[in-house]
Amino acid sequence: MLYANNLTKAYGNEILFSDLSLNVSAGDRIALVGANGSGKSTLMDILAGETNADRGKVVLKRNCKVAYLKQEQYKLDNRPLLREVCEEPEEVLTLRKELRDIHDLLSNRINKQTQSTMLTRMAKINDHLEIYSHDNSEHKAKTILSGLGFNQVDFGKLMGEFSGGWIMRAYLGKMLFHQPDLLLLDEPTNHLDLEANLWFEEYLMNFKGAVLVTSHDRAFLNSVATSILAIEEEEIVIQKGNYDEYLISREQVFKTKQATAARTEKQIKKQMKFVERFRSKATKARQVQSRLKSIDKIEKIDIPRATKRVRYSFPEPLRSGTEVIQLENLNKSYGKNVVYKGVDLSLERGDKVALLGVNGAGKSTILKILAGVLDFDSGVRKLGHNVTTGYYSQHLLELLNPRKTIIQELEEVAGGGSRAVVRNILGGFLFSGDDINKTISVLSGGEKARVALAKLLLQSSNLLFMDEPTNHLDIESREILIDALNDYQGTLCFITHDRTFMHQVANKIVRVEDGRLVMYPGDYSSYLSNISKMFSEHDSIQHKASNPSQLTKGKHIRERSTRGYSVNKIRKLNQRIRTIELELENINSEMNNLERFFTDPKEIENPEQLAKLGLKHEALKKQSEELEREWEQLSSDVETNR
Repeated sequence: MLYANNLTKAYGNEILFSDLSLNVSAGDRIALVGANGSGKSTLMDILAGETNADRGKVVLKRNCKVAYLKQEQYKLDNRPLLREVCEEPEEVLTLRKELRDIHDLLSNRINKQTQSTMLTRMAKINDHLEIYSHDNSEHKAKTILSGLGFNQVDFGKLMGEFSGGWIMRAYLGKMLFHQPDLLLLDEPTNHLDLEANLWFEEYLMNFKGAVLVTSHDRAFLNSVATSILAIEEEEIVIQKGNYDEYLISREQVFKTKQATAARTEKQIKKQMKFVERFRSKATKARQVQSRLKSIDKIEKIDIPRATKRVRYSFPEPLRSGTEVIQLENLNKSYGKNVVYKGVDLSLERGDKVALLGVNGAGKSTILKILAGVLDFDSGVRKLGHNVTTGYYSQHLLELLNPRKTIIQELEEVAGGGSRAVVRNILGGFLFSGDDINKTISVLSGGEKARVALAKLLLQSSNLLFMDEPTNHLDIESREILIDALNDYQGTLCFITHDRTFMHQVANKIVRVEDGRLVMYPGDYSSYLSNISKMFSEHDSIQHKASNPSQLTKGKHIRERSTRGYSVNKIRKLNQRIRTIELELENINSEMNNLERFFTDPKEIENPEQLAKLGLKHEALKKQSEELEREWEQLSSDVETNR
């Protein structure tokens, strides 16, 4: 599908990679990993044909369709979402024009040979257009967009009504809708919430083409990747397996090289000891020279840089009271849209709470209310004794002064802290040496995020609120933040779509759904286990409806459940939806074949056969419409009750 041979790319004297070769086949899902600045995005640009390599070449299989999702913002025409996604690509529009031209030619008197050639070409065009048939395009687009987090109301909205993150989702949906052969994805999960992320993972694992992806989401890489392409120091490593398997292998390689280097060093020292001892003795000159030649022949082992885990410790915050913050009978609406009505929530010292819920459930709203940066309509927000708050969200990156240096930004909030303390904190966030004197204006998104996080943590607040703190951070920076928050002695409430972060930091989960806040003690794994157990109990209760006490218990569990339907029920509905989609594809394919038959001049001369096929076409059309209606209803049920 794609072959890259001996690719080399440098900027000035800095070589990003050299002699990189890669062969991508259908079914491959390759994760491209490496430190920030190692050249991952540059390699993506080269493979997509947007940048030239200094040396080497990229060869694409003939007619291979490539779709490239970059990190930058995308601008789409201000049309309704569904229309924008379903818009046919240029190649399809060209084929449709050619088809119209052929019809015009066939309506004129032409010789039989030309007619035969035209009919053959028309059949080939129809084969190409089959996957874009109008009958199944809209429901396919809706399936993809629903998976990415859009709802029924969004389908008719103009693109200009969506924020940048949602426009990226729309662009991704448009790419998937047109079924490319090769997907190049640069940080595709940055703007996806947890639900959309899980759907996208499953989509990629069932994708028939090839995928090359960069991501800082460790759980995503472990689920999706079948092999790893790592750009390491002056070396390219290609290995089968997922990201964790690559890390284990890399650590083993490091230990093996380290042990080999130690043995080599010991051998050299032993030989040199002999040389130094007998160098001045003429009788030993031959042996000394032999030992020196032996030393020269020993192959030196280059030991890769150890992946040392940098740790950062928070300044010790002031100890708060046991009860840190309380919400009582809180109400919040946006116009006529009631988000919360009479909700209560209490956080205690040491809680590290993850807010979990589908997109639009109100997670950011409640986090902002807790942080004191958003007003509410009525109710009580009460801080405990000695509580000081800090708040982090993506908008803080925009508030950094572009004219200041990194160290100046931190000294602004350091108070009486010495420059040495500030330097130590910056070192914990991977800023060292002259890096601290860089101005904010030249920093990447990830570097700005690290500066904003360092500023927040330097303030020594004992109650932190964080909205997607891992966005723009690479894997190493995320691990530093995870370690810091695990050592943090205060209280934390956060939103994240990074499952690794949630697994390792949260000790409580608050499910946000239908204007309710439900607290689940324990970490994310315990939460998943509890939810699974409740679903199983709910299914069992449904079979014991004749027992009034069981009905009461069932009602209680349904109220606590995160979904209206059980897991098994949702799974069965999804299975039926997939079955309908396959049936629709088969029906639409059969209808297209019949339509091609109707255009064949030889068949048109047989009116009896034509009538039979016309009736069959009508029956298929009716069946297709019935399946479409069932698909719409089932999809709506799943969306409403999951």
